[in-house]
Amino acid sequence: MRRWLDRRGGDLPVLDALTAWAEEAGLALPDGRRLRFVEAPARLSALDYERRIADRGEVPVCPGSWHDAMNALAWLSLPRAKAALNAIHVTHARAGTPNARDRARDAATLLDESGLLFGCDDASLPPLLAAHAWRELFVARAEDVRRHVRPLVIGHGLLERLRTPFRAITAKVLVVGFAAGTLPDEADLATLDAQAAALIADRSFAPVTLHPLPVAALPGWDSERLGVQLFDDASVFRPRPRRSSPEHRA
Repeated sequence: MRRWLDRRGGDLPVLDALTAWAEEAGLALPDGRRLRFVEAPARLSALDYERRIADRGEVPVCPGSWHDAMNALAWLSLPRAKAALNAIHVTHARAGTPNARDRARDAATLLDESGLLFGCDDASLPPLLAAHAWRELFVARAEDVRRHVRPLVIGHGLLERLRTPFRAITAKVLVVGFAAGTLPDEADLATLDAQAAALIADRSFAPVTLHPLPVAALPGWDSERLGVQLFDDASVFRPRPRRSSPEHRA
């Protein structure tokens, strides 16, 4: 996404620029229909927003909105994963829950707003993330994280917050696993995108498959440059919550 922002010198990408980039990139839905960015109508519900993408190939953008601009950049960078999220919203449109969303759509919402893809080709690292073993993962094994993890933000709300980073910014992480030695390089977004899309489309996709991660833990993402002291803040780097036993839940 940085490559797109750099072309604007860090300024807010306007609709004309986003439209030109979509044409340049050949942005399309998985069925081949071209996607374009359009000015958002005055009133558009969340579900109508998603249906407009699926039905008309139009991604609404509010002029002057960094939130919407970051969403456009996520589409430009990760079109297959974004299309998989859109498909969940449209096909799981109504559920008999208070918020009218099922587990898959809850997960899609979390990833779309606050998501980070954790591409990894070392199978010993994701369990440490799931266990909230912050120091073991990001201090003791920091070099392994640098070599075997490719983090990539997909959540447009997270992208917007990272414009002015602070310690407590926390992502919802989807681990995208690869066989040893096959981690895509930074230029190969398509491979990471395709693998993430497959995980999102899987029937097991749910909020439980997403892990919290304060993004400052990632190598090079600590804007305060605190190093190891960063992990002393237990209000941010929290232990994994203990699940109550069936006896206690009864």
